[in-house]
Amino acid sequence: MRAVVIGAGGIGSYLGAVLARAGRDVDLVVRGAHRDAIERDGLRVRRETDPFVVHPRCVGSALESAEADPRPVDVVLLAVKAYSLDEVAPQVRHLALAGAAVVPVLNGVDVTERLRAAGVPAGAVLDGVAYLTAFRTAPGVTEPRAAHRKVVVGSADGLAARGLPRAVALFEGAEIQAVIEEDIGPELWRKMAVVCSLAVLCGITGSGIGRVRAHALGRELQERAVAEVIAVGRAAGVALPEDAEEHVHDILDAFPDDFYPSVLHDLKSGRPTEMEHLGGVIARLGRVSAVDTPLHDAATCAVRLIETGESAWGRPA
Repeated sequence: MRAVVIGAGGIGSYLGAVLARAGRDVDLVVRGAHRDAIERDGLRVRRETDPFVVHPRCVGSALESAEADPRPVDVVLLAVKAYSLDEVAPQVRHLALAGAAVVPVLNGVDVTERLRAAGVPAGAVLDGVAYLTAFRTAPGVTEPRAAHRKVVVGSADGLAARGLPRAVALFEGAEIQAVIEEDIGPELWRKMAVVCSLAVLCGITGSGIGRVRAHALGRELQERAVAEVIAVGRAAGVALPEDAEEHVHDILDAFPDDFYPSVLHDLKSGRPTEMEHLGGVIARLGRVSAVDTPLHDAATCAVRLIETGESAWGRPA
């Protein structure tokens, strides 16, 4: 099978690496020093157990991929940051019109809607949820963190259902489990609750999740953050089960104490964050449905002020 991975950050690079290792034909859309390092030394997956190096084809865009190899692309894995989605949508549209199934693995609950609004055919866009954590720690290097390695795919309205078997087949023999979820809506919102809660708790405090847990108020704040997302999802018509909050807490509790989310990682590195597409979306949808979201409001405001240099506190140490 042939795959194009758009977005060569930590997760995109890790996905490209494990697929290449499993024998898939992978094109990685990547630029700058990261591309130079991969073309020179290979793409390195750095970890204590079973580190490895692969050599995927590097391209600057989907158009360059088509020029380098005219064969059809089976699956597009979309792993950009949420704020870059509009920028890469024309590339996604080009590949989808040529027959590729599109699997978004970025954060957010409105990705499919945004892609379709950008002209990507509805029948090509799956709904995807990635339970993966990886960071690009140096040019040519990606480091997976945490033990979860799972991708869930579905089609909430059924329009892209024919692409589901192809998406799952892509990961056969790789170290990532891929499963089909017929009712993907609750899965998207549970993942949103995990990501938003981490972003809120660590974004406000500037600390890893362990320090938040250790505080006397930490558990209560986590419960409030999760409850806000679940309440907004239910108000939006998503059939989240009664144990949705418990399930999210189980996932959050499994993160190691030294873990901090991508929002905090980006703040520390001086890069833009996805907070407007995480806490900001929950805050906006909460206002539409008359659900109070005070923690998400506060975190979105605080992270934005730090990100733009308008906060007296500066960036987290």
